[in-house]
Parts: sequence; C-alpha cells; structure tokens
Amino acid sequence: MDNTAKTMDKIVALCKTRGFIFPGSEIYGGLANTWDYGPLGVELKNNVKRAWWKKFVQENPYNVGLDAAILMNPQTWVASGHLGGFSDPLMDCRECHERFRADKVIEDWCAETGFALPKPIDAFTQAEMKDFVEEHTIPCPTCGKHNFTDIRQFNLMFKT
Repeated sequence: MDNTAKTMDKIVALCKTRGFIFPGSEIYGGLANTWDYGPLGVELKNNVKRAWWKKFVQENPYNVGLDAAILMNPQTWVASGHLGGFSDPLMDCRECHERFRADKVIEDWCAETGFALPKPIDAFTQAEMKDFVEEHTIPCPTCGKHNFTDIRQFNLMFKT
C-alpha cells in the first residue's frame, strides 16, 4: 500500500471515529463506496455549500441560483447533450476483476512511463484504445497483470 492510500485510510478512520461519516446503509450490511454524513459531517458539508453558494452565486452578478429536479423528461437530457456524452470507456481485468476507465489507465501509464500520446486521449476510438493497451502491454493498475476484457461504453445516466 502506497503512502497516499495509507494517508486516506487514516483520514477515513478519523472521520468515522469523530462522527463526520459512517458507511452508507451500515445497519443493513452496507453498500460499497457510499457514505452517510454524521452530525459533524452534516455541519461541515453545509458550511462548504454555503461558502460555495456565496462565492459563486451571490457575489457574482452573472450567476443566479436554480434548484432543478434530477429526474426529468428524457428529452431534456438529449437536448443538453448529457445523454449522448455521459458514457465512459470501461474495461475489466480478468485476473483481479477490477473495472477501469480505459482512457484513464492509458493516461496514467503514459504519465508513469513518460510516453507521449500521438493525439489527445479524447480523440481515440474504442478500437484505438484497445490497440494501444495491447501494443504497449499496459498492466492492470491493481494486480499488474495484462489480461483485460474488450473496452465497452458504459452509460452513466439513470434509466427512468
């Protein structure tokens, strides 16, 4: 475990013991990677929200507040571009069963090795990303093996 992970583990442990956060749905067995705010966490979150709102809405004459519903008519999401653009290229490691964004794995590998991409990662097609991963034998960030599934687009929007 690297120092960053150790530090994050210490921060999470401190926040849990001090009542800032608790694992989500903990009394029912929990739900991975979800957190509920405890008494101090609620206060901290509200303070951050108030400071952000003051800085970016109240102090800026060109911004106004709007609190809209998250669940909307599907045409709203089509017109805004969210429906077409809210998907990530995902691939799984067949060895450790972790799931990764292919573009981030490539970017991180390039940053570690000093390899310069021939074009921005956003310009890569799924096939180009898969070929790049195979050609450079990019290892799994978790287990270090090179055994990935095909890359597929994962839509991040809720189905309603």
